[in-house]
Amino acid sequence: MSEEGVEDVIEGLLRQSMTAAAQLGEQLARARQQFMRKAQERSEQQNIEAQRAMAADRAAMRAVVVPASQDEWWNTATPEQITHAHLMAEAWKDHDPEALAASEKITAEVKGRYGINTADLQGDGVYMQDRLALRQLADQQQRVAKENAEAMALVAAAQAEEIKKRASELHEQMERHQVPQAYLANEDLVTALRQAKDAADTDAAPDAERAVAERMHLIEKDGVQGPSIEDLRQEIGQNYSGVEDSHFADAAFVAAARDWHEAKTLAEGGFEAQGNTGLQGRYENAEKEFFARLAPMGKHIEDKVMADQPGPSSAPDAETAPTQPTGPAYGSKEHYDGFESSLKGKASEADIKGRVAAARGQATHPNTAAKAPSKAPTARKANAGARVGREKAQDGPSR
Repeated sequence: MSEEGVEDVIEGLLRQSMTAAAQLGEQLARARQQFMRKAQERSEQQNIEAQRAMAADRAAMRAVVVPASQDEWWNTATPEQITHAHLMAEAWKDHDPEALAASEKITAEVKGRYGINTADLQGDGVYMQDRLALRQLADQQQRVAKENAEAMALVAAAQAEEIKKRASELHEQMERHQVPQAYLANEDLVTALRQAKDAADTDAAPDAERAVAERMHLIEKDGVQGPSIEDLRQEIGQNYSGVEDSHFADAAFVAAARDWHEAKTLAEGGFEAQGNTGLQGRYENAEKEFFARLAPMGKHIEDKVMADQPGPSSAPDAETAPTQPTGPAYGSKEHYDGFESSLKGKASEADIKGRVAAARGQATHPNTAAKAPSKAPTARKANAGARVGREKAQDGPSR
């Protein structure tokens, strides 16, 4: 091949190479443009999604922190809600003006209401919530104590006003019986004084005067408010076995216990010697109430004791054994006498009498339980109780 032919071949190859390179360049350029376009599209989509997420987060943040900017929200906000709002506001305060305003409000309120500096918490939400809870509990206790004190003050004021009215109404009876004005808080005494006022110069006057004396004596022994349930529980427990705390959840039982206590206190104070013939019956009625409620327990003890009694070693022949009673009929006097004998040495005399009475379903007056004085005190006049508290001031103390 001539030299000119070789140059033509080389020139043709170069043209082909340049054409291929131009085509490849165009393809690369189109691919780059397509890649850049898709990248831009992805970036725009991601930006849109990011903006949507940001908007959702901002809306959630504002739902939490914006209410914290209102004064009314703080009246019912819990420690958990306050802590959540504080942390949310702190995270957004550099990106949202409402979060910044809420952050400043929360910081001021927490400092003013609870004495807590949020800067000292260093973002520890658990510690902040615990401190807020403790402070809220203390504030609530103080508020309740204040409300109770105010309520008690109102009650005391109302009671004082009522006592003044009663004192004005019953002035003459108070003078005659030397009744301190503070005693007029006792409703039973007020009732007795009114009855004495109405019965003046009538045949009912002695009984009414004695009722006032009794009430004065009971107040001197138990205070204006009378014995507490705990006092009654202790006293009843010392005189009767088997009395449970559950009995004193029954208002009727507590009323009977109080009546029993009053009758016992008056008997020990010598009021039976003053001609109060109904005092013993009043005591017995109170005891019947106890025995009626304790009867199931007494029956259980009776059945157990009677079941422990030894029986015959062997049964007699049915054809040769004579017809004889096997024991006293249930419910007969002999039956209860046997029951009482079986308790000897197993219980106190007062307990034995109480259990037998419970078994019978009725009671008699046990003098040992009443603990009445061995020697009756000297009888006093009908208004003997009028001198009670004579040396006290008109507003004498009460227990």
